Amino acid sequence: MSDRDGDTGSANFDFDTIPAYRPGSPPQYLGYHDEVDFLDEIEAVWGQRWGAQGIGRLREVAMSPPTEVEVLPEYDKDRSFFLYGGNLPNLELMQEQHAGLMAAYRALDIDVRVFEYPESPRSAYGPLKRAVSAAAGFVINGGAIIAREGAPYWRGRSRYISQYLQSINCPILYTVHGRGVCEGGAFTRMSDDFIVAMLSQDCNADGLEQVRPILERAGYQVWAARSPGPLHGYHPEIFGWMHADMWIAPLGPKLALVYPPWCDFETLRHLHSIGYTLIEADRGEQESLAPVNMITVEPGLVIMPSGAPRTKRLVQEQGIEVIEVPYDEVIKYGGGIRCTTMQLVRDAGPRTFD
Repeated sequence: MSDRDGDTGSANFDFDTIPAYRPGSPPQYLGYHDEVDFLDEIEAVWGQRWGAQGIGRLREVAMSPPTEVEVLPEYDKDRSFFLYGGNLPNLELMQEQHAGLMAAYRALDIDVRVFEYPESPRSAYGPLKRAVSAAAGFVINGGAIIAREGAPYWRGRSRYISQYLQSINCPILYTVHGRGVCEGGAFTRMSDDFIVAMLSQDCNADGLEQVRPILERAGYQVWAARSPGPLHGYHPEIFGWMHADMWIAPLGPKLALVYPPWCDFETLRHLHSIGYTLIEADRGEQESLAPVNMITVEPGLVIMPSGAPRTKRLVQEQGIEVIEVPYDEVIKYGGGIRCTTMQLVRDAGPRTFD
């Protein structure tokens, strides 16, 4: 029996579910296009809902286990260029701590995907430094924004991230291009409708202006912070100047942990003006372990690196539950818990503006 006679093709259509369907008429484009949003069909087309918009319950992440590209002796040849303080991680211990974070996520019933490079990863100019930074995959409601990286030895990571996201059927909403520079870490998702961006060596005005309409369409109000930055000399603070997620972390509705020396005062003023309570991370702990670079599992529950007792106490005094994982070896590569976590799916969470 042919499809036309009876039956395989027609049995695959449920006409009752087709928006504005009228028997005997062409598709009702006017109503269909006006009434049906991309997100309305995302599960049918892409297999599941994608998006880690704010701080609703974290459901799914991807992580990329550390490899030898994080510990190449070549980095010692020009430490300033590679933004490297001269203390390479122990790869075995780094891998062990990274696996420990994955185990912590799984213990919280968070689905952990493993993102492995199909080859030894390469940048535009040689090995891909910081390949472990899975947060380069920046997923908001509906899909991902693909970065254009700030440093020459990071350029090219976006190709691997794009390929991986396509392999798991995560839509790509936009790719930064031209002379725009914009990395995922330049943003901290504070709530479902508020995001902090940071203009820095890893996000220029062109890059932010490319991405801003995508963020606004997703429902965010965007605040642009500004950071210091290097010129000719190496400064130990550089790794904190790069990304907003190094100095601000949402803990709950209108509650955030911050490290003021790495951001501009006008941003603190703005956060205060819209009702945020700000807690200040301990200076010594932040400069050695970057506890602000934590993951908010849900409002009131965070994962942060062990070894920062003063910052932990400040967070707990706000009624926040803290899960600690050892991450002091991983941080030596230049990023922390949040940097190594690609957030893929979250529940809807609190909003800042309504």
